[in-house]
Amino acid sequence: MRIYLRSFWLILISFVGGSSAFAQNGFDVRPYQVPHTEVRRLHSKIVALDYVLYISLPRNYATTSEAYPVVFTLDADYAFALAHNIVEHLVDRGNLPAMIIVSIAYEGASQEMATYRRQRTRDYTPTFTLEGGYGPEFQKYSGGGKNFLGFIAEELIPFIAAQYRVKPNDRTLVGHSYGGLFGSYVLLTQPEVFQRYILVSSSFWYDQKIVFKLEQAYGDTHDALPAKVFFAVGDRENPQMRADMQELIRLLQSRSYKGLTITSQVFEEETHNSVFPAALTRGLRVVFGEE
Repeated sequence: MRIYLRSFWLILISFVGGSSAFAQNGFDVRPYQVPHTEVRRLHSKIVALDYVLYISLPRNYATTSEAYPVVFTLDADYAFALAHNIVEHLVDRGNLPAMIIVSIAYEGASQEMATYRRQRTRDYTPTFTLEGGYGPEFQKYSGGGKNFLGFIAEELIPFIAAQYRVKPNDRTLVGHSYGGLFGSYVLLTQPEVFQRYILVSSSFWYDQKIVFKLEQAYGDTHDALPAKVFFAVGDRENPQMRADMQELIRLLQSRSYKGLTITSQVFEEETHNSVFPAALTRGLRVVFGEE
């Protein structure tokens, strides 16, 4: 009888708690789950790759019929939880409008450093070069930015619009480091894909400062650049990061583009690795007009 009862309780516990909860020192222990979030997968024919999407929905999404702006972030395994918590904190206090967050991640061991470096080198760089970055071992994958942009514009954005209630033409792109380089590439080649950009510690040094050649090419053929852009860098980064950001801002402002609004900030005491949370917080407030 004791054996039967013990077996019964073990089966019951396995159904109730599954593999996500267990007893430790008399207390239930389970992983923390980020509230009102979803994980989806989307295959890209353009990149020939399966992407993982981390999605954060507004707190009252299920009980309203409202449509929302969408914020897309790169480097999802780092940026998503930060973005979700920052946005929810500010929305709850009336400092931001409610919004959907979509962070682009990868199948497999995305937090394993070699995988992380390979993936972002492939997707976030607009040109191929073996120089700089993480070194030739990873730079041999570089130059996939055009395909990655194609995935975002032609596959991801339509997918999100079909699955969720989104405001048309109300999209923000957030990128840090290589992600900021990619965001600048989008801004200077297909700016209409996003209406707002938060570009933090952008790798403008990449491929002999290719971003400045992109700026020249765009400026030679356009008189409008309809976008709201927030640039940021930490004052304890390599001084060249700050100088390059300020030079690009100077060039963009010298064009007097129609529709372009630029705000920038150098964050005191922040390094390349520490600046992102503060820059994201300020950047969201700026590009959504909450300041």
